[in-house]
Amino acid sequence: MNKSRILFSFILLLALLLSLAVPVCASSETETAAQELFALGLFKGVGVRDDGTPDFALEKSPTRNEAVVTVIRLLGKEAEAQRTVSETPFTDLVPWAKAYIAYAYNAKLVQGVSADRFGGDALITEAQFLTILLRAMHYESGADFDWQTPRTLTDPIGITRGSPAEETVFTRGDMALLSRNALRAHLKGTTTTLLQLSERNRAAESASLIREGSYFEAHFLDVGQADCALVVCDGKTMLIDGGNVADARLVYNYLKSRGVGTLDYIVCTHPHEDHVGGLAGALNAAKVRTALCSTSAYNSAPFDDFTRYLNRQGVPITVPACGEEFPLGSAVVTVLGPVKASDNVNDTSLVLRIVYGGTSFLFTGDAARDEEADILETGRTLAATVLKVGHHGSASSTTYPFLREIMPKYAVISVGENAYGHPTENTLSRLRDADVTVLRTDLQGHIVCKSDGQDVTFTVSKNPDADTLGGLPRREQPSSAESRQYVLNKNTHVFHEPSCDSVTEMKEKNKGFFEGTRDEAIAQGYKPCGRCKP
Repeated sequence: MNKSRILFSFILLLALLLSLAVPVCASSETETAAQELFALGLFKGVGVRDDGTPDFALEKSPTRNEAVVTVIRLLGKEAEAQRTVSETPFTDLVPWAKAYIAYAYNAKLVQGVSADRFGGDALITEAQFLTILLRAMHYESGADFDWQTPRTLTDPIGITRGSPAEETVFTRGDMALLSRNALRAHLKGTTTTLLQLSERNRAAESASLIREGSYFEAHFLDVGQADCALVVCDGKTMLIDGGNVADARLVYNYLKSRGVGTLDYIVCTHPHEDHVGGLAGALNAAKVRTALCSTSAYNSAPFDDFTRYLNRQGVPITVPACGEEFPLGSAVVTVLGPVKASDNVNDTSLVLRIVYGGTSFLFTGDAARDEEADILETGRTLAATVLKVGHHGSASSTTYPFLREIMPKYAVISVGENAYGHPTENTLSRLRDADVTVLRTDLQGHIVCKSDGQDVTFTVSKNPDADTLGGLPRREQPSSAESRQYVLNKNTHVFHEPSCDSVTEMKEKNKGFFEGTRDEAIAQGYKPCGRCKP
């Protein structure tokens, strides 16, 4: 054997030994999936790294216990499972997983390895994990898929992509990736994603936990052609934007008059002056615990003032991740955007959804159509009782697809005298067509919204009967006895307005047409679309 062949053989042997000695590193895709799930509170680490970040142990294989806990979290049923521990026939349940296993067993998501053993410490295979996931999404093993080959279903609905390599070990990284993909997939026979179901379940849980004496208020300040809102829940406070530099004294006085000496959160949705300018007044009026902004650096005097006053308090700027959640009293705040970077500063606006009981509030900064489209693509729940209209009512914001997904009962436009034509007739028309009750700071001054967790009420500082739609007539809802044409989805049994975005996404083989009344369409077994609400 010549020297080159000996060297080559040695290199091969060394590579083999290294592969056996060093664990396989998680791919960037699985790490990203784990981080996204972690931000949502749906995936936990097994410890903490030296740098303080969670150690997800993505190269390790998950147990049956870990898999069930993950699926219950994906369903948004973690709190319910822990609160109502059901009986099971299993004698081998460990305390930390008992509530999850009991919930999954009684929901017919899992079975034991024998009559009295669950076998939670055993490693789970990909096929077994996918089977639990599909059952959680209302699919039936045996009827909708074969539990031994679930990829015949999970490939078409986007949870998996192609066949795995033979003898591939199923890891926690794989579990994170499949879980992230599953959140974007639709439940059986619906247009609802698993993520939307999860968020609804958690919102319902939040509603049930609102204690006696809890309260929620959103104050929309009249700062002219600018944005500023104070949110208060159970004594916890969040200021979202602060108007222009000239509004600093107004913001200062408003906080002082309401006894706000501490802001748990101060939020700069993006660094334009009409959002960051008056925050200096807030920082002079109150101490701040956490400062959130879409960026930590921007070249402008108003932003420099913002950072200077934060530095005096020793508070750094935190740029939150899309999907991150945090509490505000009994309310839960979710960061919906920005999803990606943009050269348009407006499209880097922090977009926040606040859920308080059965009511919700969406603050959109100046997000325009590109950021709205990015947020829609995430599949996250956007439904809101109250919408703070984007970019002061600009025509480039509050697009039809975005508005249809939100379907607010009320909308607040923060606007003043301006040369841009805000709020534009296009935006007002869209709000009118969606039958939204509109309030405006330019016509009604400061606007205060209160929620009891079920309903919201508004008070304004002036002109309660103002024509906030600028003379546009409100659309009359079609009578249930009015005959008209609808588009049917023969697969999901949902009917739509012909102009609905869902119609353009519908496969031709599933599309049908119906001429008749709304009641007749329902009588034929179809239900109205949640987007266009025919």
